[in-house]
Amino acid sequence: MAGDYPLALSYFEPIAKRDPSFVAPFSTIRESIWTYLGRAQYQTGKLVEAKASLERALSQIPGDTIARLYLALTNLRLQLVEKAAPDPFTLQDVSFALRERVEPKRVAALVRERGVSFDLTRESESQLRKAGADEFLLEEIRKVRSEATKRKKTSESQLRESAKELAGALTGIREQLDYLSGTRSGAFWDPNKEIRSEIQTAVSLLSKPQPDWQKVISTGEWVGQRLEEEIDLVRRDESEELRRQQRR
Repeated sequence: MAGDYPLALSYFEPIAKRDPSFVAPFSTIRESIWTYLGRAQYQTGKLVEAKASLERALSQIPGDTIARLYLALTNLRLQLVEKAAPDPFTLQDVSFALRERVEPKRVAALVRERGVSFDLTRESESQLRKAGADEFLLEEIRKVRSEATKRKKTSESQLRESAKELAGALTGIREQLDYLSGTRSGAFWDPNKEIRSEIQTAVSLLSKPQPDWQKVISTGEWVGQRLEEEIDLVRRDESEELRRQQRR
């Protein structure tokens, strides 16, 4: 909660090895050591490791809403990292390279590495031939563009699935808070509904045709951080209330 995630990792990693079934005993919202470890890995950019830890957390406690939230955020960030490919070549880039006497075979290798941002139409093919393109280069451009189109469709489909997963995780936290609000300590849980308000903001962002992914992620992270703080606040308030009752 202090934001020192490398230090948190140095504590959580040995505990996960020594006692992999450890579950924090001090909250109504149950979290295993794998949730804590996964969150620290997430915050230090170790997304692949975080995914594995959070999946293990959910296998241990299927109702762990914080693990479900951070797993959804991890999957979303992994999808966005894959989507952020190097800048592809434009038609002008390829034509310029050919006019500068770069061998078509070398241009084809660069195209394979970085991709192209244009379709091979009659006009663009004519322009490239005039610049010095051969059949091998033109065929490579067709293949690369076709593969990129397929990847884009797959990526968009996976992003939609990640968005649904995140919306489900956020809704689960909201439902959990609604339930806790009706318990004996309900007055302590999200009393001003700040967390639930941010959850609604995130769900609304996710429902848009083209979500602002960075805003979605930052809002989801805020919910996760604020919920963890809320757990500590509730524990403190419950202890103070118990002491007041004992003094009566």
